[in-house]
Amino acid sequence: MGSDPYGPPLERGRLVPSKIRAVEIKLPEAELLAELYSIINDLEAAADYCTKAEELEKSKPRDFVVEEALVWAAIIRYGRCFTSGIRLRLGREDLTSLTVEDLAEHDHFYALRDRFVAHSICPFEETYVTASAHERDGVLLPITAVHPGHHRVILEGSTARALGSLISKVSVEVKKRVSEEEKKLLTLIQSLPLETIHSGDLHSPRHILQSDVHKARRQRSNKHPPDA
Repeated sequence: MGSDPYGPPLERGRLVPSKIRAVEIKLPEAELLAELYSIINDLEAAADYCTKAEELEKSKPRDFVVEEALVWAAIIRYGRCFTSGIRLRLGREDLTSLTVEDLAEHDHFYALRDRFVAHSICPFEETYVTASAHERDGVLLPITAVHPGHHRVILEGSTARALGSLISKVSVEVKKRVSEEEKKLLTLIQSLPLETIHSGDLHSPRHILQSDVHKARRQRSNKHPPDA
């Protein structure tokens, strides 16, 4: 039996089909890249939500409930990329190609996420109590009922359009870093014995239990340092 390291192996004069399988790279040097992939996943999901919200803005009749829900979801997924915690996060210093105007947009959406979407802090949302005040023939009548009053700014397709534009610019920055890390990791892998990677297997997630929601996932070693 002969083999060609750059082509299909030969067995008794016939070609043997190649076997390709995905294996998890369990090297410490792969952890940063895994975190960057996770950030890209959030950015792409947020961009998809924005695109769908813009489409709904043009529909007749408009479904404001779904449109706003998509914008809220997009803001949350975008904000996760910059939130400190277990996962690697991006900082303003990572957005080197963004203009002053772009950074102002970023600050706006992050504050929107922090103070309106995730927490009801800013005056974009107010809830108060109203009363039914009646009078008859100039005579004030007793108050017989109270009701909720509510004011809230609606996030719609125009918000998604601005956020989607920002996400595109941030994604360019992150993908540059991904490309650099992929090249570094591939160079390392190619310097190792073939069995190091070939002997691995694909990551198989286990069934998630209700109790798991209280747990934190394993913290990686290549986290972004917190702001000074």
